[in-house]
Amino acid sequence: MINLKILFKNVTKYDEEIYTDFLKFHQKVFGLKYSFYTAFVIGLLLILVSMQVRTHNMDLAIILCFVIVGFFLWRYLHPASEVSKEFNSEKIQDKKEFTFTFYEKKIKIRQNDKLETYIIKYNELYRVYKTEDFYYLYTDSRHSLLINTNSFIIGNSEDFSEFIKKKCKFKYKDKNM
Repeated sequence: MINLKILFKNVTKYDEEIYTDFLKFHQKVFGLKYSFYTAFVIGLLLILVSMQVRTHNMDLAIILCFVIVGFFLWRYLHPASEVSKEFNSEKIQDKKEFTFTFYEKKIKIRQNDKLETYIIKYNELYRVYKTEDFYYLYTDSRHSLLINTNSFIIGNSEDFSEFIKKKCKFKYKDKNM
């Protein structure tokens, strides 16, 4: 028989303030890596441009310059547009509530004004971060479930921390330390 006992349940309201806090956290954790990668790729492309200029292959050098500009704009404008789109989304602007139900092998996520639910297994999580006020359960390098540490209706934050740490052994990081 499958164990469907609810271990933890949390109801978190998404609003502009918590999303802004998440963006600051995300930038602090991933910003340097993102910027380094961008600078590295642009540096390589500049080396290619200089090689083309030295060999008097100006057509390719110009094309590579357009690639550099396009890559730079994509790396900085695309994330800004994604953040703007998310910030202006219905879930943030209308302060939607999400219920996160944690079972032994999965997480069930439901937006409280909708009937549909989503299920994520713990091994599908990319990273898990704990801060003073939130757990950020990343589903990939850009998207995260925001779980308020003070909004557990079944279980508590301390027990949940130990539970999620065991489920996501090498993916869990406590940013309070």
